[in-house]
Amino acid sequence: MKFSRQSRLLKPAEFRLVFKDPIRSNDHYFKVLARENSKKLHRLGMAVSKKACARAVDRNRIKRLIRECFRNHLAEQITDETLDFIVLPKHTAVGENNATLDNSLINHWQILT
Repeated sequence: MKFSRQSRLLKPAEFRLVFKDPIRSNDHYFKVLARENSKKLHRLGMAVSKKACARAVDRNRIKRLIRECFRNHLAEQITDETLDFIVLPKHTAVGENNATLDNSLINHWQILT
């Protein structure tokens, strides 16, 4: 499966809507915000700051992990209630291995959907 353009939050207005009144989920590695959308698919947005991940290589790794986990678990799911997600990694995510981060994200998806 491909991570299609329809599965992404692209415009600043779309991000603002999620930030305005989200459903939240937190753990040691990520903060995930979600809000219902009127689309047919779940959509993903990411806000990976330099404060959370100082090096570009770390930011890119975290973004790849988030996209892959979303693609594998939610991207093609068609449900009655679809959500827009924004994932914000914390600085502790940088030093952690991929499997731990993947499990953390799977827990977030389960909590919010």
